[in-house]
Amino acid sequence: MPYNEAENKRSYHLCDLCDRIIIGDREWAAHIKSKSHLNQLKKRRRLDSDAVNTIESQSVSPDHNKEPKEKGSPGQNDQELKCSV
Repeated sequence: MPYNEAENKRSYHLCDLCDRIIIGDREWAAHIKSKSHLNQLKKRRRLDSDAVNTIESQSVSPDHNKEPKEKGSPGQNDQELKCSV
Protein backbone atom coordinates (compact mmCIF):
# COMPACT_ATOMS: atom_id res chain seq x y z
CA MET A 1 0.00 0.00 0.00
CA PRO A 2 1.38 3.41 -0.86
CA TYR A 3 2.16 5.70 2.05
CA ASN A 4 -0.28 8.55 2.62
CA GLU A 5 0.66 11.56 4.77
CA ALA A 6 -2.96 11.84 6.00
CA GLU A 7 -2.81 8.38 7.57
CA ASN A 8 -2.47 8.33 11.30
CA LYS A 9 -0.15 5.62 12.58
CA ARG A 10 -1.47 5.95 16.11
CA SER A 11 -5.21 6.04 15.52
CA TYR A 12 -7.21 3.66 17.65
CA HIS A 13 -9.91 1.48 16.10
CA LEU A 14 -12.09 -1.09 17.84
CA CYS A 15 -13.69 -3.80 15.72
CA ASP A 16 -16.76 -4.89 17.69
CA LEU A 17 -17.43 -7.65 15.21
CA CYS A 18 -14.04 -9.34 15.70
CA ASP A 19 -13.48 -8.03 19.23
CA ARG A 20 -10.07 -6.62 18.30
CA ILE A 21 -8.23 -3.36 18.78
CA ILE A 22 -6.38 -2.09 15.72
CA ILE A 23 -3.87 0.75 15.90
CA GLY A 24 -3.19 2.72 12.75
CA ASP A 25 -5.26 3.64 9.72
CA ARG A 26 -3.31 1.35 7.40
CA GLU A 27 -3.76 -1.63 9.72
CA TRP A 28 -7.47 -0.80 10.05
CA ALA A 29 -7.90 -0.76 6.26
CA ALA A 30 -6.09 -4.09 6.03
CA HIS A 31 -8.24 -5.57 8.81
CA ILE A 32 -11.50 -4.50 7.13
CA LYS A 33 -10.43 -6.37 3.99
CA SER A 34 -9.07 -9.43 5.82
CA LYS A 35 -10.61 -12.89 5.50
CA SER A 36 -11.20 -13.21 9.22
CA HIS A 37 -13.19 -9.95 9.36
CA LEU A 38 -15.19 -10.78 6.24
CA ASN A 39 -16.02 -14.25 7.59
CA GLN A 40 -17.21 -12.72 10.86
CA LEU A 41 -19.33 -10.26 8.87
CA LYS A 42 -20.95 -13.07 6.86
CA LYS A 43 -21.61 -15.03 10.04
CA ARG A 44 -23.24 -12.01 11.72
CA ARG A 45 -25.43 -11.27 8.70
CA ARG A 46 -26.54 -14.91 8.53
CA LEU A 47 -27.39 -14.98 12.24
CA ASP A 48 -29.27 -11.68 12.00
CA SER A 49 -31.31 -12.84 9.01
CA ASP A 50 -32.12 -16.13 10.79
CA ALA A 51 -33.28 -14.20 13.84
CA VAL A 52 -35.52 -11.96 11.72
CA ASN A 53 -37.01 -14.98 9.94
CA THR A 54 -37.69 -16.67 13.27
CA ILE A 55 -39.41 -13.59 14.67
CA GLU A 56 -41.51 -13.20 11.51
CA SER A 57 -42.59 -16.85 11.57
CA GLN A 58 -43.61 -16.55 15.23
CA SER A 59 -45.64 -13.39 14.66
CA VAL A 60 -47.64 -15.01 11.83
CA SER A 61 -48.89 -17.88 14.00
CA PRO A 62 -52.72 -18.10 14.14
CA ASP A 63 -52.87 -17.98 17.94
CA HIS A 64 -50.94 -14.72 18.06
CA ASN A 65 -53.98 -12.39 18.01
CA LYS A 66 -56.09 -14.37 20.46
CA GLU A 67 -56.30 -13.01 23.96
CA PRO A 68 -55.91 -15.51 26.75
CA LYS A 69 -59.17 -16.34 28.46
CA GLU A 70 -59.14 -15.32 32.07
CA LYS A 71 -60.56 -17.65 34.59
CA GLY A 72 -61.99 -16.14 37.72
CA SER A 73 -60.77 -17.00 41.13
CA PRO A 74 -62.23 -20.21 42.60
CA GLY A 75 -64.40 -18.26 45.05
CA GLN A 76 -65.78 -15.91 42.39
CA ASN A 77 -68.53 -18.29 41.24
CA ASP A 78 -69.63 -18.85 44.84
CA GLN A 79 -69.95 -15.10 45.38
CA GLU A 80 -72.01 -14.71 42.19
CA LEU A 81 -74.34 -17.51 43.37
CA LYS A 82 -74.84 -15.89 46.77
CA CYS A 83 -75.67 -12.53 45.19
CA SER A 84 -78.24 -14.05 42.89
CA VAL A 85 -80.11 -15.76 45.75
